[in-house]
This record gives sequence, structure tokens and C-alpha cells, in this order.
Amino acid sequence: MVHLHGTYERYADPADSKEKEEVERIQRYLCCPCGRTFSVLPSHRLPYRPIRAERLQGDFDQRAGIQTQGLDPPPRDVEAGCLRRAWSALTARVKTLQEAFGQLVSSTVAEVAPFWVSLRQSFDSVSKMLCFLSRHHQISLLRHYCCLRPPE
Repeated sequence: MVHLHGTYERYADPADSKEKEEVERIQRYLCCPCGRTFSVLPSHRLPYRPIRAERLQGDFDQRAGIQTQGLDPPPRDVEAGCLRRAWSALTARVKTLQEAFGQLVSSTVAEVAPFWVSLRQSFDSVSKMLCFLSRHHQISLLRHYCCLRPPE
């Protein structure tokens, strides 16, 4: 049995120092049989990243040449830095993600931009990519997080 165990606050978006930082409540649950707690992120959230999934997707689409226009509104300095680091993290994980997605993506793609294009042809949103990876491989798009592994 699983019970709602409370919430915690998380920054809604990366904010520059002069902006008011909005927070979002994330629900935590308690697994009664094992005594562990876990959080359930909304579909627009990435693990350990303050970027919304749709902003990440828009930025990655632009970097890969899928769309020519930039994000609206354009990212400020802090968000732009988060997006650059996220693209770098994706670049480092192409081989791992190719193995995880298997035949859903082109196996001959070694560069990050064509890999992203192939991913977007298979999945219409980052949220669906994240769900697939966590459900079938217990990993995430930008990093391998211990919290996604099942308890031992």
C-alpha cells in the first residue's frame, strides 16, 4: 500500500537573481511494506533540473535544426546555462540512450543533433521519452540517477 506522505517545494523555473522565484509543490508518497518514501514528478518536470520539459524540448529542437525559431520568451542567463548543460549531458549519453531506446531510434546515429531528430521522430514529447526510460530502463534522459533504480 502507498499513502500520500506530504509534499516538498521545488523551484518552478531557473530564475535570475532579480526575479521572484516561484515554487511548485511535489507530492511524496510512503510505501508501507518497505518504509521508503518517493516523489512523483509532474510530467513537465525533469529529475534534478529546474527546466520545464517543454522548454528543454524547444531548445533541443532548435539546436538539432528541427525548428528555426528560438524559445519564446528567450531564455535568460540562468536558464540558458541550464539548457547548455542539459545539451552537454545529452551529448555524453548518446550511446547509452541508443541502447535504451533500441529500434525506436536509428542505430547509426552517433552525433547528438541527428540522434535528437531520430528521438523526436519516435516520441512527440520529452515527457514521453522520460516515461519510457524510467518505466523500461530505470534511467533518465540526461543522467543516470540512483533514485530511479528499484529498491534492492
